[in-house]
Amino acid sequence: MNERRDEKWLDEELRRAVNTTRPEFDAEAWKRDHAEAYEALIARGQTTSGAGRGARCTVRLMAGWLAAAAVLLVGVAILLMQMPSRDPQGPVSRGPVKVTSPVKVVSMMTLRMAYCQGGEEGLNRQLDAALRTLGPRPNGLSMQDLFNDSDS
Repeated sequence: MNERRDEKWLDEELRRAVNTTRPEFDAEAWKRDHAEAYEALIARGQTTSGAGRGARCTVRLMAGWLAAAAVLLVGVAILLMQMPSRDPQGPVSRGPVKVTSPVKVVSMMTLRMAYCQGGEEGLNRQLDAALRTLGPRPNGLSMQDLFNDSDS
């Protein structure tokens, strides 16, 4: 036998065994043969479209709330930007800060008052006074004196 003839023979056998025509779907025949499945599909499609409308309404409602929140946030930001600041714009000179205790010389409240009254120069004066008062004298003040001054 010839090799070419064997291929043709095999092709003919395969065509007879397997239907090689293009299949076509007949919807009407399927509807008749499977009436219950068709009704179930129709019913599911109707309930899905109703749920789809509900989902769309929910999404629109959430988008509306989100837009309202964004508008509110922008409004609050604008109001906060237009409010005047609570700190004075420049240093206010009222004179030097008077402190009686060495501990209070370097307290945050005293340093802040010095800055508010004289700016950086007032702060530097206060720090210089603290250095003169507390200075590099480790034996000049005891820890007990510092604790007693801080309590009063």
